[in-house]
Amino acid sequence: MNKTILSLLGLTLSVGLSADVKRGQQVFNQFCANCHGDKGQGLVGPNLTDKEILHGSSKEEIVKVIKNGVLEKAMPAWGTILNDSQISDVSDYVKSIIGKNLKNGFVAVKTTVSSFPTGTLEKPYLIRTYMPALDLDKSIFVNHGKGGNVNKYSPGSGKEDPKKVQKPINGLPSTITVNFGQELSYTFDTLECRLLYTWSGQFLDMTKYWGKGTGGGRRGFGYIPDIMGDVHFKTSGAHPFKGKVQFKGYRKEKGIPVFLYQAGGLSISLKITLGPKKGEAICEYRTNSKEPLKIKLPPGIQSSSGQSGSLILNAQQAQNFKLIVKGAK
Repeated sequence: MNKTILSLLGLTLSVGLSADVKRGQQVFNQFCANCHGDKGQGLVGPNLTDKEILHGSSKEEIVKVIKNGVLEKAMPAWGTILNDSQISDVSDYVKSIIGKNLKNGFVAVKTTVSSFPTGTLEKPYLIRTYMPALDLDKSIFVNHGKGGNVNKYSPGSGKEDPKKVQKPINGLPSTITVNFGQELSYTFDTLECRLLYTWSGQFLDMTKYWGKGTGGGRRGFGYIPDIMGDVHFKTSGAHPFKGKVQFKGYRKEKGIPVFLYQAGGLSISLKITLGPKKGEAICEYRTNSKEPLKIKLPPGIQSSSGQSGSLILNAQQAQNFKLIVKGAK
């Protein structure tokens, strides 16, 4: 094989790897940056760019951690959310930033961010953070694992202290929570791909996580915010759709998030908006179903025609339908 062919082969492999890293960076920014920082420099999650390798540096080891998670350290398993190509690409990106030794992003700085965030009807507020389970039945969380005690990790030094033990965070790490102001707030779980609960009134008190006032500088690690309003609905029972669920991300329509996921062979989008009553939510579903659907509705949810319990839709109805989640009495 001559030098020209070898050079072209090397260039092709380099371009292919670069494309994988670029795609992986996009996946990282969407799903990982919230904990690990926008460049992998670390926030509440470990710094991925320093010399402190916690779970291996080979691509195979990185893939394993991403796919299966490290539940005892609050690292969720992404194998039910990301497909194999996405996991491979983001692993290439993570491997590419090892050794850059970026300064950890977890520093005490002055900020104008309030510990009491809020949105409006025109501009809903979306946050990805730990949320309380609110005594929901454990049978709901079929895709969640159970954490255990670990050595305490220091975001400042990027190292673990073998003499200190940190108990698992007693909250849900895979949620997206949205606030429309005083009228409606809700929490959607991306591992279970379902609406967990709704409330009205004040939104969240993030003081234990973000610090008091607008200056930051928290003193504790209370990751679970307090819900300040009145909870109207909590889900129960089996998932409304049959089959294994997999979250595919979300997009925004005029500022309102639309969640995309699969259940079995069904592709589903869910848009949640405010109903006419305080605390009432309208769930608009769109699917690619070509067959009739039978959906079991949990208490507190009914069809737009007022039907509760089991809902039977013909093939045409199954492609676009609305469910109403009860609000304040």
